[in-house]
Amino acid sequence: MSSRTRFAVAGGVVVAAATLIVAAPSSAGAAPANGPEFTVTCPGEDPFTVVTPPGNGAFTPAFIEGTRQVAIPYQVTGTVTVDGQVVDSFNDVKKAPTPANAVTCSFEGTFTEGDMTATVAGTVVVVLRGH
Repeated sequence: MSSRTRFAVAGGVVVAAATLIVAAPSSAGAAPANGPEFTVTCPGEDPFTVVTPPGNGAFTPAFIEGTRQVAIPYQVTGTVTVDGQVVDSFNDVKKAPTPANAVTCSFEGTFTEGDMTATVAGTVVVVLRGH
């Protein structure tokens, strides 16, 4: 696969990861049925899955699967790996003060399209709401 193809795939995956960057509290009842999913592990919590709505827009809510809770990220740092090669890294910060109750969690999501597999992994500074 050419590096141009890898970067195109990575760009799409980074957009999916960017949906984790900033999430606003929502009165929505349940997590959406589709959209990128990431496994998140926070100190003192069991690992959980966050689901983002389709559309990959910045500042979209990250719903904690199976609950009425949301994750509100303030900083996300990580890498994008395609077929075992790191093709991109990112460090995005929300332009707002980070609340005192924010925690640093790890996250990972793996996406497959055709014969390519991309993984987005890193850390996120997040506030869990509805918890």
